[in-house]
Amino acid sequence: MKKINAIVSGSIAVLTLLAGGVTAAATTQSINAETSGDVQINGIIGSFDNTTPGPNPGDLNEWINVTIPTTALFYTTQESGHQEIVSPTYTITNNSAKGVIATVADVIDPVTIEPIKQLAVNEIDLITDGVVDVLETDLFELGSNQTSGNVGEFTFSGTATPQQDEKEVNPSFKLVLNFAPVVE
Repeated sequence: MKKINAIVSGSIAVLTLLAGGVTAAATTQSINAETSGDVQINGIIGSFDNTTPGPNPGDLNEWINVTIPTTALFYTTQESGHQEIVSPTYTITNNSAKGVIATVADVIDPVTIEPIKQLAVNEIDLITDGVVDVLETDLFELGSNQTSGNVGEFTFSGTATPQQDEKEVNPSFKLVLNFAPVVE
């Protein structure tokens, strides 16, 4: 009988320790010289809708809901003798009810980037002297879908070494963007 009680007590202790890992971070209040206190309780029933303001989900990354371009283009200008790199303006839209930070994380799968002397997105270096040269840097912070600041713009700029006989070269790569929710 004592063995069973010891096993049950040990199991309860382990479960109590494990349950402690589920404790949610919350603001607190001090109740001093009062006989009662109120605690606001919020819940989420059903699929979490990150487009509507509400309580934070267990995984804060569930707030991330952005629209990004599937492709983007940069090119050299004839006026510069094909040395100046420019691009159209592209947008990232935050569809979430919470703000989102967009970060330039990396350039992967580069192909034929050697003619690029310098390439940046919103003045964040991507390629220098034909070599990937990225330090993870915030691109911008987007406001919630409830604000006019929920759209961010980006463009590419830089310089290239023109090719002999103005032969077209088509560099390509994947720009890796990371996103993080802004949660108070």
